[in-house]
Amino acid sequence: MHIVKVNLGLRSYPVLIGSNEVDRLTRQIDRAARTNRLFVFFDANLYALHGDLIKRHLRRSTRNIVEMVIPGGEKSKSATVLNQVYDHLLHEKISRDDFILACGGGVLSDLIGYAAATILRGVRWGVVPTTLLGMVDAAVGGKTGINHRLGKNLVGAFWQPAFVYCDTYFLHTLPSRQMVAGLGEVAKYAALDGGLILDRLRRFVDKNDLYDDRLLRSLIIPSVRYKAGIVAQDERESGRRILLNLGHTFAHAIENAAGYGRLLHGEAVILGLLAAVELSSLIAWRCIRPLASYRSLLEKLITWLPQVRLESRNVLNAMALDKKRSGLKQRFLILKAAGEPIIADNISIRLTRLAVDNMLEYYRVHGGTNAPYSGR
Repeated sequence: MHIVKVNLGLRSYPVLIGSNEVDRLTRQIDRAARTNRLFVFFDANLYALHGDLIKRHLRRSTRNIVEMVIPGGEKSKSATVLNQVYDHLLHEKISRDDFILACGGGVLSDLIGYAAATILRGVRWGVVPTTLLGMVDAAVGGKTGINHRLGKNLVGAFWQPAFVYCDTYFLHTLPSRQMVAGLGEVAKYAALDGGLILDRLRRFVDKNDLYDDRLLRSLIIPSVRYKAGIVAQDERESGRRILLNLGHTFAHAIENAAGYGRLLHGEAVILGLLAAVELSSLIAWRCIRPLASYRSLLEKLITWLPQVRLESRNVLNAMALDKKRSGLKQRFLILKAAGEPIIADNISIRLTRLAVDNMLEYYRVHGGTNAPYSGR
């Protein structure tokens, strides 16, 4: 099992990445938990497929397991479901020495991480991400939160887990759409890194097999390593961590404009990354050639996305609420080339609108025209 350490001093923790090694999960809990009680939260879809397996391994630790199943999907990342989680924890008389375990995708880890951060002013927790997006992004870095009706992730906190346990075994029962969504965040790291991750993502996409275990690990490990390095330098997004938002100013607005849940987060990220590439090329024409190869990779991924109706004006209106704006000014991350991200301020609304229009035009024509081979 490969281990990547997130170096944050006393808050440091391991991200474990393996294949079919669920038995190691109990050891991590034994190291992290202070009492005999373990509060486990499952995504409903995961619970149906793998709940018995996970619980069988957890029971080997002789812990008192208190479980709750959360409905899948973006709608669960809400104040309503959060209050249900609080009610469950308080009814069971949780203490600050108990341990919380989140098993599921990025929605669940965001929700349960925020509950862990705020119940009793903070309870230790761990994550078992069971989607590709969760493994490469959502579960790592301690960003937790819920959505508000006015925007995505507008309510939240930084609360680092005690460990993150990634096992590619769980990916083999995911729908292909979820796998493609995970590639959106990998594509973000590929743009930021411009080297190893980009090369491996190209090979993965060219093979057209979403469930090749060896290739999946070859994407997950460097993606986690890249994010861990950024988080270690800037835990609370006051500086360098802003790089991890490449394409997300657009992506969050796209999710809002489409209606939460109609596009998966990673699907919106793929579209957001193409919009960022468009904006980069509009701001500096010299970027067109260096970004051509990366653009073609995104364009192939877009052919794997479902078609959802999107209007440019709705995307632009949603962008005005983005929490990453600087004061009243919209802040964008753009690319000079793959591996060369820069922050741009004071971008005219005309260029922003044109970048969104160009991205949407490509999506309308090519979105959903090529289904990837499932590999199963």
